[in-house]
Amino acid sequence: MSVVVLWDIDQTLVRTGGAGSAGMDLAFEEIYGVADAFGRVEFSGRTDYAIFRDALYFNEVSQEGFEEQLARFREVYLRHLATLLPEKDGTVLPGVLELIKALQAEKLAQGVATGNFEGGARLKLAHFGLDAWLEHGAYGDRTAIRSELVAEAARRVREEYGLSNGRVVVIGDTPLDVEGARENGFSSVAVATGRHSVGDLELAGADCAVADLGDTEEVLRFITTVPSN
Repeated sequence: MSVVVLWDIDQTLVRTGGAGSAGMDLAFEEIYGVADAFGRVEFSGRTDYAIFRDALYFNEVSQEGFEEQLARFREVYLRHLATLLPEKDGTVLPGVLELIKALQAEKLAQGVATGNFEGGARLKLAHFGLDAWLEHGAYGDRTAIRSELVAEAARRVREEYGLSNGRVVVIGDTPLDVEGARENGFSSVAVATGRHSVGDLELAGADCAVADLGDTEEVLRFITTVPSN
């Protein structure tokens, strides 16, 4: 069966105990001398590229030389994130490992479509022992647009698995994950383990909305029977 499953990371696969946002705060303060720089910035479902850009705007920091600033911020942030992940009370969310293993047993292609910087995604996946299953995908280093990221993730995972077409299912916890799937003609499993309820995710147009991924058989059934994109 030619199916690609694309996972979001934060609040879908794992909770980091706030390591990501804390690392960003520390990095911004180290570089720009501004504390609590992300207080007015929306994180949910967005890319790190967009989150950093907004932090510059809200804190009235010039965006001249943005790409160079982004690279410097990413470098400092990843250093802090690597230190913070073991210190925080993070966890893999319910049903995640069981579903990943079930998808692997069905020989379905899996990857990530995450707003995290690639380095941050890899640190998080490795810390929680998920990196062996989710090696490929697309990340939030270069775009603020979720649908672009999802399209790139599908292309890369298909390429790695030698697939030319077939179904794509996005698993995420926000309306932006649902939107990113829909705008590419993909299907979505929305999980209410973040800030959004099952009702919120259904209103956003999720094809399948669940409280968590604890019912492996239900979610697997949806993924393997959803009509082709």
